[in-house]
This record gives sequence, C-alpha cells and structure tokens, in this order.
Amino acid sequence: MKGQRTSWIMEQEMLEANVAPNIYEELKEAWKQEAESLRQSIETWEKPKGILYAASLKTAGLVRYMPVQSSLTEIPFRDESKGDTTSTVASSGCAIIVAKFLERYFDCDKNMQIKHLAEMAVECGYCDYKLVDGVWKKMEMAHIWFDKFVPRFFGLKSQRISDINQIMFALDEKRVPVLLVRNSVYKQDPENTDSHLVCVLGIDKNGYHLYDPEIPEITRCEFERIHESIRLGWIFSK
Repeated sequence: MKGQRTSWIMEQEMLEANVAPNIYEELKEAWKQEAESLRQSIETWEKPKGILYAASLKTAGLVRYMPVQSSLTEIPFRDESKGDTTSTVASSGCAIIVAKFLERYFDCDKNMQIKHLAEMAVECGYCDYKLVDGVWKKMEMAHIWFDKFVPRFFGLKSQRISDINQIMFALDEKRVPVLLVRNSVYKQDPENTDSHLVCVLGIDKNGYHLYDPEIPEITRCEFERIHESIRLGWIFSK
C-alpha cells in the first residue's frame, strides 16, 4: 500500500499545473517568442493552392460521437473552495472536451469520463481563479493544460505552434492542431471577451475544417477569421 501511495503522489506531482519558478520564467520567455513568431508568420502567410486535407470518415464519425458542450450542464467544473457553485463543463469546459477528443482520436490507452477529467483538472490546479474585490472570479483554463497534463496523462507529444504553416504540415502527417481563438472574432460577437478551443482536422482552398466542441459535426471556417482570432495553438501527435 505504501508503494502504491508513493506512485500515486509522484503521478500527481507530474501532472500538476505548478512548475518551479525558474522553469516558469523560461517558459514565459519561450511562449512570448513563439507567439511573436506565430504572429509574424500570419502576416506573411500565403493562401494554399490546390491542396486539400479532408478529415477521414472515421474522424467525422468521432466528431459526431462527441457530446456537444452545451449538453454537459450536469458535470461540475469548478473549485467550490473559491465559492464557485455554478461552473460546469457546459459553461467553461471546452479544454476538457478537447482533451477527451484527443484521447479518442489517438486511440490512447486511457478511456476517461469527461466528469473525471474535469475533476482532475481542478485537483491538479488547472482551473484558474483571480481574486477581484474580495471575490474569486473564474478565469479561463490554464494554458499549460495542453503543454503538461494532456501529453503526460495520455502519452502524447505536444508542441506550441510558432508558424501558421505548421498547421498544414501537421495535417499531412495526421497530427492534430489545437487552436485557442478569440470569440469576438471567431464567433463574430464583438462583445464576447472569452476564448474558445477548436481542433483543425482538414483544409481546403476556402479555409479550415474544424472540430468545435459546441457543434455536433465538422464545421468550416475561412482562413482569415481563424488567423485574426488565433491567440496560440498546439500540435498533438502520438
């Protein structure tokens, strides 16, 4: 039992959102450089010609199999010690659903329920809160969820996108780009200050083919709207 307890503690430590301060400073500098490189690549990007990477029928079926985010109102996604008694996967858990999608897409050994993934995200510190006027306000999911937890827990490889052209190369190799986008542009709602996550599954001359946790089938979005809305992204592989 003691050995099992040690193993559990070490696994939790490897999955927690916290990193050593000196490492975090290095990460912040790396993220800044990668974000700037991504921005510059978008400015010089040229529309692809005669190239098509369509999602397979199997992938399209997987998208239809995934639960629509708005239906998950009964799955808590919150830290109640912060006074949060209302947040659910439906209201703020697109990162949880995308993690589940990646698990199924890459046929990982684990088969996690979305409820348990949400619980682990909270327990490991990825559910961010900020104290505002004496009240804890829930923020967006800690981005390091896709740098640390998802690749380590599911046995995947993750890299941040530093060049918009990496998306097309990733699709050619059956890897999955995950993008964090601004809702004000992506959803064409100027008053919406939140962000959202989508997976790129294909591309044609008009734009990207996406898995959006809020939509029950593969959807399409023009290049310009995605490029204007993108904040950062990752590419996942097995």
